[in-house]
Amino acid sequence: MIWIGLSVLAVLASSVLYASLPKSNDQTFSVRRLAFATAPVVAALGIYILIGNPTLPAQPYADRAGERNLAAAAAVAGNVTDPNYKTDQQIRRLLDQIVLSLEVNPRNLQGWIALARGSLRLGNIERAVAAFAQGYALSGHNPLLAIEYADTRITAQNGQIDSTSRDLVLHALGQMPNHLLARYYYGMMLKQNDKPQQALRVLRDLYRDLPKDDPLGNATATEIQSLQAKTDALTDAQ
Repeated sequence: MIWIGLSVLAVLASSVLYASLPKSNDQTFSVRRLAFATAPVVAALGIYILIGNPTLPAQPYADRAGERNLAAAAAVAGNVTDPNYKTDQQIRRLLDQIVLSLEVNPRNLQGWIALARGSLRLGNIERAVAAFAQGYALSGHNPLLAIEYADTRITAQNGQIDSTSRDLVLHALGQMPNHLLARYYYGMMLKQNDKPQQALRVLRDLYRDLPKDDPLGNATATEIQSLQAKTDALTDAQ
């Protein structure tokens, strides 16, 4: 069923893109251009079908246990008895198509985003970071991609927020001051910069604004408790 859907989508995408290509007397060249033009579109649609709508997560990747478990399993040798094995193999094939197409057309934004998200699913964090960097630049510094890129960088660095991730978070906050995950990472930046009281205020404000049962709630509550204990200890020492 998945591949039937992909075939239909491929035909539709091919028709649209073929009409937009300049005419050529060399039919072979035209077909080759068409194949490379449609590859990232079809592959991206395939990844969408296989892993669902890859919208921006509501909580840090490091706290999304289900996805981390999938990524850890996919990063090791394939196990044909694993229920996710077939899906992961399909994603790998789709990503191979995207990589080839990006070598020909490196300015394909959707190709880079699909490569980043698919690589993240398969546990290839380094390739996801590199692909997000390309996609973010091509997007004109889209603030939603800034947070997704920052989230992946921070994951790759075991929770540490470097200067690049800091700039990404601050850019996103400048454009979207109420974005929940951006506010969370801003609080974490303050914590890592040894500003526990400021971090505590940011995270308390965030926790107050979180919808009930929001997946970011547990991580925020844990950080608030840790920061409160630290500020209490500092107060007692004075």
